[in-house]
Amino acid sequence: MTVLTLGLAMSNQAMSQELPKASVQLATQTQKLKIYTLVAPPEMFANTTHVIELPHELIIVDGQFFAPYAQQVKALADSLKKPVTRFYISHGHPDHYIGFGDAFPDVPVYALEETKKEIEKEGPETLKKRQEQFGGIIARSLHIPEHVQQPGKEIIDGVTFIFEKSQDNEAAVSLVIKVPEAKTYITQDIVYNKVHLFISGNSDGWRKALKKVAGEHQYTLILPGHGNPSNPSVIEEDLKYLDFVDKTLAGSKSKEEYKSKILAAYPDYGGVHLIDIYLAYYLKKDWAEK
Repeated sequence: MTVLTLGLAMSNQAMSQELPKASVQLATQTQKLKIYTLVAPPEMFANTTHVIELPHELIIVDGQFFAPYAQQVKALADSLKKPVTRFYISHGHPDHYIGFGDAFPDVPVYALEETKKEIEKEGPETLKKRQEQFGGIIARSLHIPEHVQQPGKEIIDGVTFIFEKSQDNEAAVSLVIKVPEAKTYITQDIVYNKVHLFISGNSDGWRKALKKVAGEHQYTLILPGHGNPSNPSVIEEDLKYLDFVDKTLAGSKSKEEYKSKILAAYPDYGGVHLIDIYLAYYLKKDWAEK
């Protein structure tokens, strides 16, 4: 996801560097681990970072878009007084990686091979453009993944992790992380919770990915890429949202009409700027606009 414009109100707030704080919550804990989730404010995309505290080390999943929120992640990690040994990037959309370069310059970063190549190719130019747009709330440096994460099972600090590759969902390729001991499914952008889904084209693959998550009943905690931790009921909500999007696209004659219908149906959802972005740059439709 690129962000070329977010409206004057957000830009003015961003340039003043008076950003609202992200929320932090303890999503779950077992005898061996705790998982903390930091969620950016709804008007700032509500994207998430998950800090997994193991017996002797920390693992972080995704790195925020705006640097101040990455610094909040750094403060959380520092408070736990354990080294960060791995930083995972779930997919190549910049709201999940562009913010953390200054906060975690020396941490080993892992991503799927496709994501690593995408960030290597597009990350430097994306960082430059966002610096020009938003100034000091964008990180000064980019931390490109050095390590390719392979799908499969790994034991890290005594805890089993399952890494999977999911394709053709919200992103072309994304990394899914399961933590069986905590019954936790870190889906990232396969799942949104009370945040407008980012529509960039046909959503059949996204539905398939959501249904796969729903079918794995052993996981009772879902950690989305946007919005608060949830239980599996959020998956049905996302599927209904995608159905409503298809119906609304078919019945709308302009972008304005489409957006107004979405906002009327989901008035409490965050991430309204996401609609503006995908309508302007991603969603390809022959709108009958005058």
